[in-house]
Amino acid sequence: MIERAAIETLLKDAYAARVQGDLDKVMSYFHPECRFHLMGAADVGPACNPQSGCEAVRAHMAGLINTFAFSKFETLGLIVEGERAAHHWRADITFVPTGKTENFEALDMVTFADGKVRDITQFTDTASVMRLGSA
Repeated sequence: MIERAAIETLLKDAYAARVQGDLDKVMSYFHPECRFHLMGAADVGPACNPQSGCEAVRAHMAGLINTFAFSKFETLGLIVEGERAAHHWRADITFVPTGKTENFEALDMVTFADGKVRDITQFTDTASVMRLGSA
Protein backbone atom coordinates (compact mmCIF):
# COMPACT_ATOMS: atom_id res chain seq x y z
CA MET A 1 0.00 0.00 0.00
CA ILE A 2 1.23 3.48 -0.88
CA GLU A 3 1.85 5.73 2.14
CA ARG A 4 0.05 9.04 2.68
CA ALA A 5 3.27 11.05 2.27
CA ALA A 6 3.96 9.35 -1.07
CA ILE A 7 0.43 10.15 -2.27
CA GLU A 8 0.82 13.79 -1.24
CA THR A 9 4.14 14.05 -3.08
CA LEU A 10 2.82 12.28 -6.17
CA LEU A 11 -0.20 14.58 -6.39
CA LYS A 12 1.87 17.71 -5.78
CA ASP A 13 4.34 16.72 -8.50
CA ALA A 14 1.64 15.58 -10.97
CA TYR A 15 -0.33 18.81 -10.67
CA ALA A 16 2.89 20.85 -10.96
CA ALA A 17 3.55 19.02 -14.25
CA ARG A 18 0.01 19.87 -15.38
CA VAL A 19 0.54 23.56 -14.57
CA GLN A 20 3.80 23.42 -16.58
CA GLY A 21 1.93 21.80 -19.49
CA ASP A 22 4.38 18.88 -19.50
CA LEU A 23 2.36 16.01 -21.01
CA ASP A 24 5.15 13.40 -20.72
CA LYS A 25 5.68 14.19 -17.06
CA VAL A 26 1.93 14.19 -16.34
CA MET A 27 1.58 10.78 -17.94
CA SER A 28 4.53 9.40 -15.96
CA TYR A 29 2.31 9.51 -12.86
CA PHE A 30 -0.41 7.35 -14.42
CA HIS A 31 -0.76 3.59 -14.06
CA PRO A 32 -0.72 1.63 -17.37
CA GLU A 33 -4.41 0.76 -16.83
CA CYS A 34 -5.46 4.32 -16.00
CA ARG A 35 -8.82 6.02 -16.35
CA PHE A 36 -9.81 9.72 -16.41
CA HIS A 37 -13.33 11.09 -16.28
CA LEU A 38 -14.35 14.75 -16.16
CA MET A 39 -17.86 14.49 -14.77
CA GLY A 40 -20.48 16.18 -16.87
CA ALA A 41 -23.26 15.41 -19.27
CA ALA A 42 -21.94 13.61 -22.34
CA ASP A 43 -23.77 16.07 -24.59
CA VAL A 44 -21.79 18.97 -23.06
CA GLY A 45 -18.80 17.92 -25.11
CA PRO A 46 -16.20 15.23 -25.68
CA ALA A 47 -14.19 16.39 -22.65
CA CYS A 48 -16.81 14.71 -20.46
CA ASN A 49 -16.44 11.27 -22.02
CA PRO A 50 -14.53 8.84 -19.74
CA GLN A 51 -11.16 7.74 -21.09
CA SER A 52 -9.61 4.35 -20.25
CA GLY A 53 -6.09 3.11 -20.92
CA CYS A 54 -2.89 5.11 -21.23
CA GLU A 55 -3.24 5.83 -24.96
CA ALA A 56 -6.75 7.25 -24.57
CA VAL A 57 -5.90 9.17 -21.40
CA ARG A 58 -2.72 10.56 -23.00
CA ALA A 59 -4.62 11.79 -26.07
CA HIS A 60 -7.28 13.33 -23.83
CA MET A 61 -4.69 15.01 -21.59
CA ALA A 62 -2.85 16.34 -24.64
CA GLY A 63 -6.07 17.96 -25.81
CA LEU A 64 -6.76 19.45 -22.38
CA ILE A 65 -3.20 20.73 -21.96
CA ASN A 66 -3.20 22.30 -25.44
CA THR A 67 -6.59 23.91 -24.86
CA PHE A 68 -6.59 24.94 -21.20
CA ALA A 69 -3.53 26.40 -19.45
CA PHE A 70 -3.37 26.34 -15.65
CA SER A 71 -1.85 28.98 -13.38
CA LYS A 72 -2.10 30.02 -9.73
CA PHE A 73 -2.75 26.37 -8.78
CA GLU A 74 -3.59 25.90 -5.11
CA THR A 75 -4.53 22.84 -3.07
CA LEU A 76 -7.47 23.68 -0.81
CA GLY A 77 -7.75 20.29 0.86
CA LEU A 78 -6.54 16.73 0.63
CA ILE A 79 -8.02 13.68 2.29
CA VAL A 80 -6.19 10.37 1.95
CA GLU A 81 -7.68 7.04 2.98
CA GLY A 82 -5.67 3.98 2.01
CA GLU A 83 -5.11 4.09 -1.74
CA ARG A 84 -7.78 6.71 -2.37
CA ALA A 85 -7.61 10.48 -2.14
CA ALA A 86 -9.97 13.43 -2.45
CA HIS A 87 -8.07 16.46 -3.73
CA HIS A 88 -9.86 19.84 -3.62
CA TRP A 89 -8.04 22.48 -5.64
CA ARG A 90 -8.44 25.74 -7.50
CA ALA A 91 -6.61 27.40 -10.36
CA ASP A 92 -6.88 30.10 -12.93
CA ILE A 93 -7.69 28.36 -16.19
CA THR A 94 -7.02 30.05 -19.50
CA PHE A 95 -8.69 29.01 -22.74
CA VAL A 96 -5.57 29.11 -24.92
CA PRO A 97 -7.21 30.06 -28.25
CA THR A 98 -8.72 33.28 -26.82
CA GLY A 99 -6.56 33.96 -23.77
CA LYS A 100 -9.69 34.32 -21.62
CA THR A 101 -9.10 33.25 -18.01
CA GLU A 102 -11.46 32.26 -15.19
CA ASN A 103 -10.90 30.85 -11.73
CA PHE A 104 -12.22 27.33 -11.13
CA GLU A 105 -12.42 24.93 -8.22
CA ALA A 106 -12.40 21.18 -8.68
CA LEU A 107 -12.55 18.02 -6.63
CA ASP A 108 -10.61 15.04 -7.92
CA MET A 109 -11.36 11.60 -6.55
CA VAL A 110 -8.16 9.64 -7.15
CA THR A 111 -7.42 5.93 -6.79
CA PHE A 112 -3.86 4.60 -6.77
CA ALA A 113 -2.36 1.24 -7.73
CA ASP A 114 1.29 0.22 -7.73
CA GLY A 115 2.31 3.73 -6.64
CA LYS A 116 0.65 5.41 -9.65
CA VAL A 117 -2.65 7.12 -10.44
CA ARG A 118 -5.07 4.45 -11.55
CA ASP A 119 -8.28 6.48 -11.75
CA ILE A 120 -9.29 10.14 -11.57
CA THR A 121 -12.87 11.29 -11.50
CA GLN A 122 -12.91 15.08 -11.65
CA PHE A 123 -15.81 17.27 -10.55
CA THR A 124 -15.95 20.94 -11.55
CA ASP A 125 -18.37 23.45 -13.04
CA THR A 126 -18.35 21.94 -16.53
CA ALA A 127 -20.96 24.40 -17.79
CA SER A 128 -18.57 27.28 -17.01
CA VAL A 129 -15.65 25.38 -18.54
CA MET A 130 -17.63 24.89 -21.75
CA ARG A 131 -18.70 28.57 -21.71
CA LEU A 132 -15.03 29.59 -21.29
CA GLY A 133 -14.14 27.30 -24.19
CA SER A 134 -16.72 28.86 -26.48
CA ALA A 135 -15.82 32.48 -25.69
